[in-house]
Amino acid sequence: MPRLRTIITAAASALTLLLALPGSASAEVSGHFYYSYTDANGDHQVDLYTNQEGECTDVKEVADGDAKFAFSPLNKTTNELWVFTELTCTGDKFILAADAQGTQANKFASYYFVPPRD
Repeated sequence: MPRLRTIITAAASALTLLLALPGSASAEVSGHFYYSYTDANGDHQVDLYTNQEGECTDVKEVADGDAKFAFSPLNKTTNELWVFTELTCTGDKFILAADAQGTQANKFASYYFVPPRD
């Protein structure tokens, strides 16, 4: 009987610990991210409304070779944004606060939404 009590106590403790651990927060960024790029057809603006935090993302038009770089980042999200001069979040980094805008001089090829700090 003492062995059964030990097993039940251990199982209850494990369940309590499991329920006490925080669940994973949604990794989706709230808000919109805008940027511009230039290709053979002229200037374009992109509105991205589905972004993931904690993941490096290459600017599609740069990665595809349609544009040399993106520029004028506009961060209308609740997350801090890092933009990088090279693909795969390498090169020089520029930090854009939540709800902030960069300039045409802020040329970038990839970006990263910083997860909120607890």
